[in-house]
Amino acid sequence: MDNKILRTLVLNYKTKYKEGFIGNEIEDIKNKVEKEVLHFNSEKFEDAFRKQTHVSSKFIGERRVKSRIGSRVSLFPSVKNQGLICLESNLELAHAIALERNEDVLQYRTQAVQIFINDRHFIIPDFIIKTLNGYEVHEVKSNLNTLSEKNIARFNLAESILNSYSIKFRTFDRTNLISKQDCLLLSISYQRANYKKINEIDLEKADTLIRNRNFKNKMDLYKLLNANNLDLMIADYFIFYKKVLGI
Repeated sequence: MDNKILRTLVLNYKTKYKEGFIGNEIEDIKNKVEKEVLHFNSEKFEDAFRKQTHVSSKFIGERRVKSRIGSRVSLFPSVKNQGLICLESNLELAHAIALERNEDVLQYRTQAVQIFINDRHFIIPDFIIKTLNGYEVHEVKSNLNTLSEKNIARFNLAESILNSYSIKFRTFDRTNLISKQDCLLLSISYQRANYKKINEIDLEKADTLIRNRNFKNKMDLYKLLNANNLDLMIADYFIFYKKVLGI
């Protein structure tokens, strides 16, 4: 384990004496934390992604998802995850939409694992992600500039621990997520694009028509496909997955 991480963990140990720590205490900290992180790294993520949905089709996490002032819980029907993802805000919905569109993302879960940051404390991140290149942890907050010093310290420590095991830790807020208006447009296109399976031949035909064209809005795209006798849900597929409107 990185010595910088270990020193930070020592500062939070439950039995700190004025004269410092005795050798076996430091070794105890090292063993406990390495055990937690290694267990988390090799098993907790894998267990979270193996976990089946509840009878209600929801994925149940480590923490109960609940409404807060200014936001409320929603259930997002995820195609990638083949189940309902529990979200606590419109910003988390915006992030889930981004993950559905990201071709490098294989699966994701919310509130799914505990990550120990010292002997007593842990965080339950908003999102864990399985990508083509490994795992990532994402936190979504309304404004990263207004985070408390305590949360900043917790995130910094979590990032150090995760990075030492080649797991990326990333933070998001309204400045690097899609707007509420774009989120609504993409939510509609997402539902329409996944209403039924699209014929591959029609997709190829649409791709030939759409390629290298610029569209001012979705109505221009609808008109083009309608003029070529193609289902309009294909337009929504290209809006959501191929980003033809630049969103």
